[in-house]
Amino acid sequence: MKVKNVIVISALVAAVALAACRREVVHEPMKLGADVQAETVAR
Repeated sequence: MKVKNVIVISALVAAVALAACRREVVHEPMKLGADVQAETVAR
């Protein structure tokens, strides 16, 4: 029973890690001398 619990917990940890790695934030390249827009992002 303990081996099964370890396998399930490790699978859940791996799934959370993969989900965190796949999260992508859209970004735009910065231009020198351009005005920067002030944005606040609530998380």
